Amino acid sequence: MSATTGTLKGRGGMPLWDEGDKRRAMKRWLKILVAVIVGVWLILIGHVFFIAPITDADARELGVGVDLMVVLAPVLAAAAGVERMLETIFNIIEGAWKSMIAYLGRGMRWLKNAEIEVIEARQWLADASTVYNQKMRELSFDPGMALGSLTTELQDKMGAATNLVHMAEARLADAEKTLSNVTSSDGYRSAKGAASVVLGLMFGVIIAALGSLQMFAMLGIAAVPARVDVFITGLIIGSGSYPVHSLVGILQQGKDTLDGVKGFFNRSAPQATATAQRVTTVQPSGTPGERPVVQQAMIETTTAKTTEETPNP
Repeated sequence: MSATTGTLKGRGGMPLWDEGDKRRAMKRWLKILVAVIVGVWLILIGHVFFIAPITDADARELGVGVDLMVVLAPVLAAAAGVERMLETIFNIIEGAWKSMIAYLGRGMRWLKNAEIEVIEARQWLADASTVYNQKMRELSFDPGMALGSLTTELQDKMGAATNLVHMAEARLADAEKTLSNVTSSDGYRSAKGAASVVLGLMFGVIIAALGSLQMFAMLGIAAVPARVDVFITGLIIGSGSYPVHSLVGILQQGKDTLDGVKGFFNRSAPQATATAQRVTTVQPSGTPGERPVVQQAMIETTTAKTTEETPNP
């Protein structure tokens, strides 16, 4: 069996598997993976919206000049953690599951040819090493030969044997590099990007649900339901650290602008001051001998002035 592809090997380690059978097997595995991911998504959505014990977080109004990087630090840390987790998962897959990678990228025939080239290059290197050792043992010294001629002959024989070994090593290095370049194909990169998005969003929602992370509540917005807040926060976390940093930067700029506008209107808005005065009026009676009529009324005077300082004349 091959540790790389899990398939039968023939004499000399040559792969015996059939490209068509391997392709059909990879299709089945891929369909199973897609079905598993869809099932996990459905279970995850149902858990977040109906089962998870999520409570409303306190949505406190943010003060002027608050740094949103500090407020949303848990979201940023979770996004960075999801990225590191995805990198580890794909490193493991790329090192142990080259059949699936080749199926998504270059094809099964390419993988088989690359494996054959590596095996042949290793065999050639082994043969070259054997020839090199044999040449070294066959080196002989003729006492009647001049020292200069003897040195030249020895150098030629050793150089030829050494060049053969170097050529074999170079061929093996090229073959192994070709096999490892299976992850550099455009097809695999596209598939990896799509898988990274799907898995990243999934991990983000899981982390947000486990930690009950509610980004809208952190920003002081209480109108969003807690479960919806957790789900949206998870999607934002799963998008990656760079998009999250960009979003936080945009929100910070918007908040700074609103704080500036609010401060401007607070400085320029007039402050009203109400002054109440009691006014008493006395009206003489029209009938002789009766007391005059006394009436009282409250008059409220309102004055307004701005709090903006005016320059001295």
